[in-house]
Amino acid sequence: MRAPSFTRGLFVALGLAILLALGVGVASVLTLRSVTREQGVTLVREATTLEAVQFLLVLSERRARHARSWLLSPEPRLRHELEAARQEWETRLRELEESFSGKEEQALLARIRERQHAIQAVMDRLLAQGEWEAPQEDWKVRYEAELRPLRVGLDQELSRLVELQQESLQEAVRQQEWTRLRAITRLGMAMLGAVLTAGLCGVLLVRSLRQHRRAEARVLRSEARFRATFNQAAVGLAQVAMDGRWVLLNSRFCDILGYGERELLGRRFADLTHPEDLARDEAHARRLLAGELSSFTYEKRYLRRGGEVVWVNLSASLVHDDAGRPLYILTAIEDITRRKTLEEERVLLLAEAREALRLREEFLSVASHELRTPLTPLNLNLQVVLREARAHPEQSFARRVAQRLEVGHQQVQRMTRLIEELLDASRWGSDRLVLSLEDVDLSALVREVARRFEPVARRTGSLLEVDAPEPVVGRWDARRLAQVVASLLSNALKFGAGRPVLLRVEEAEGGLARLTVRDHGIGIAPELLPHVFERFSRGVSDRHYGGMGLGLFLTRYVARSMGGEVVAESTLGQGATFTVQLPQRPAESSRGEGISLGEASARPV
Repeated sequence: MRAPSFTRGLFVALGLAILLALGVGVASVLTLRSVTREQGVTLVREATTLEAVQFLLVLSERRARHARSWLLSPEPRLRHELEAARQEWETRLRELEESFSGKEEQALLARIRERQHAIQAVMDRLLAQGEWEAPQEDWKVRYEAELRPLRVGLDQELSRLVELQQESLQEAVRQQEWTRLRAITRLGMAMLGAVLTAGLCGVLLVRSLRQHRRAEARVLRSEARFRATFNQAAVGLAQVAMDGRWVLLNSRFCDILGYGERELLGRRFADLTHPEDLARDEAHARRLLAGELSSFTYEKRYLRRGGEVVWVNLSASLVHDDAGRPLYILTAIEDITRRKTLEEERVLLLAEAREALRLREEFLSVASHELRTPLTPLNLNLQVVLREARAHPEQSFARRVAQRLEVGHQQVQRMTRLIEELLDASRWGSDRLVLSLEDVDLSALVREVARRFEPVARRTGSLLEVDAPEPVVGRWDARRLAQVVASLLSNALKFGAGRPVLLRVEEAEGGLARLTVRDHGIGIAPELLPHVFERFSRGVSDRHYGGMGLGLFLTRYVARSMGGEVVAESTLGQGATFTVQLPQRPAESSRGEGISLGEASARPV
């Protein structure tokens, strides 16, 4: 973690600060000691020099006394002492010349030596004249006249030298004090800096420790939340080691497998995996560890206690540490046994429903064929009798029979269309609609179908209006297209009886042919309009209007089989409008075989 590393760094910094403070203190003490020793030596040297200068001044006074004593009483002993004093003076003067390095001191020493030479010359001259050459009073006068001025100047020079040496000594003392003060100040500042550094490191260390404790508290709280979430999760959670053994499980995981936590810890997931799913499990685990997968999810089976199979939805992902090394595999399972059971039941029910539909379609097909068989000769016989009755219009009985026969013939045709629709619905339930495409004039085809429906229109009191002034030619299936027109026209006459019905044929943009059938009848309710093209759907009650609800369904099916579409628009009480749009050149997929009933039903209206 980052916090312990930072804390260790602060500990190291604190230790270095303490060592630095100790090192600076020791170095400062040693420096102060060395400087004090050197300056002590300097002071001793300065004091010694001062003492030597003072002693030279004493020697000068002593020589003057010896000179006066000898002049007053020239004894050999005094002469000897005077010579000894002179030699010692010379020795001391040379030592002072060697010890002084300042220009002013050197100049003073030079003047002192000059005055000493002058004094010595006078002394030698006086001594050379003889011990008794003059009375003592004369010697004293001569001494006062010649030597005293030289002695006074010498004493002044020596006094000046003493003053300079005293000043030098005082300066050395001041320098020593200043150096000591400076060294102590540096030592104090260094110690203060080291103490401040150590204090800062200590403060940072305390703050770091507090932050680390807070971070540890957050980690503990996070671990507690994770543990609570892990144990109380609604799905089974488990940590799987790299060798496939469970190392941590929650209670839901144990409940799904029907074992206790102690029984599962340490066991491999392969021990309870269904044998048929084991190879897939191990393959996914290998790919996960190899880095080919980041996670995976699939359905598998476990074996509960007693051999019972439990279906689960398994999700697994590989967990890594901060360095990217794999730690464990986290798996989550959800019990889907009930769903799988329901799916199996649904499959069985679907199979049964398909079988029932197949039997129904088979029944409808057989029934349609059986119903169609007697209608064919009945229709032929009605047509023959109708022709015979029309052949004798002068007979009132023949006229009445013809009317009845015409109504019967229409009902037979209506029943035939219903049977055809029923047969088509049963046939199109599984097969694809086969189209026989040819060039067809839609305008002519609409006029022909309208002509066939004129008797029905007269009977219902409706006026048929056909607006198809120009040929509209396309490649379609003529029989199926006529079936579409007939179905729409039949509905218009049925639900708009007594009111005009309009059929319009025209060319639209994009190479489309458009057929519009409009009535002014009862219309369709808004809630029923989206369902009018569904199988067996009816927009009105079957008590007042017949039919099986297959006409519009088959109409849309045929239109879509030829690549077109049919739509309905209606306002309740104001009639309905059905519009069929067909491509004049159908796509390749519509040529020859068309589409299945399921595909046609799946397309949007």
